[in-house]
Amino acid sequence: MARNLVVCLDGTSNEPESGTTNVARTYAVAAKSDSQLVYYDPGVGTMGARGAVTRIGKAATRVAGLVVGFGVKDNIEEAYDWLAANYQPGDQIFVFGFSRGAYTARALTGMLRTVGLLRPGTGNLTPYALKLYAQHGKDVPSEGEEKEFWKVRRGFMDRFGNPEFPNPFNKSQHQVRFLGVWDTVKTIGWLNLRAQFEQARWPFTRRITNVDIARHAMALDERRRPYPAYRFDAKAVAASGGRYVEQWFAGVHSDVGGQYDDHRLSDIAFGWMIEEAVKAGLEVDASAFKRLAGFPLGSAAPEERSQGIVHENGRIWSLLGGWKPREVVDGDLVHPSVYAKIASSDYRPHAKGFPYSAG
Repeated sequence: MARNLVVCLDGTSNEPESGTTNVARTYAVAAKSDSQLVYYDPGVGTMGARGAVTRIGKAATRVAGLVVGFGVKDNIEEAYDWLAANYQPGDQIFVFGFSRGAYTARALTGMLRTVGLLRPGTGNLTPYALKLYAQHGKDVPSEGEEKEFWKVRRGFMDRFGNPEFPNPFNKSQHQVRFLGVWDTVKTIGWLNLRAQFEQARWPFTRRITNVDIARHAMALDERRRPYPAYRFDAKAVAASGGRYVEQWFAGVHSDVGGQYDDHRLSDIAFGWMIEEAVKAGLEVDASAFKRLAGFPLGSAAPEERSQGIVHENGRIWSLLGGWKPREVVDGDLVHPSVYAKIASSDYRPHAKGFPYSAG
């Protein structure tokens, strides 16, 4: 019997008991049964790295995670190991993420595209598989690099890969059924000493061509310079025929992905994402959804939710890189709730190029 394998990767420093992010809520509403297995990771900078054995060591890695994303490597490996241990032929993979967890989610799908899925019982090779995935560190390698890159990885998959898992070299197969991310934020890599001082470049986090359906909810009002919108590859989106969709929502980073006490805006992005995932086959507990979202599964968020607060990020960010508004480009999709908010209040999006006439 084919099942759903659901991976939920949360954002920076989200303790599981808080349950306020849209990823935590996705985990809560996803049905848990023999036909759907669900995995949740609380995110970068929450519990400390696996290799840190002392309280001081764990605290240090938590701080590093908050500042530069230390721990992404562990998060990818753990989610990958869970998939490898549970995958059966025909299973459908759903991956969700918010913030750095969204980047981790996209890196996980990139790793599947690059090295496939290991056979059960070969988890000791996961660090090597991750190294192979990230080795050349380019999202768009040269022709020569691309040829050598795939030669090495094809050999690895032939020896150690699960032969029942869809082959990334077969373009008629999709390894991931659904990728759902809220406001992706890139992070800093700690794969090796050199990577500690440069931006991590996980391949195929923009070119997500091994994914069947992808949705990305983006924050119109996020303007912290270190938090630019990390978008899907525009050519991949255009060629997808509507399978890959990015949509703008009102609010800053956590207004879209969740974590604030006033979660009216994040309710909108949450409802949109879950509806899209249900269309793709995600099994959802309707009563749990209504309890957490405040409106029934299958219906749009009430218009009053658009009146939620657009939060401020705090003056400290003027010292930590300053401000740089995001930009809406021609052809971008804007959720109807944004225009409802504009029409009923003095709200005006911070993003440059916002298409007021489209509403």
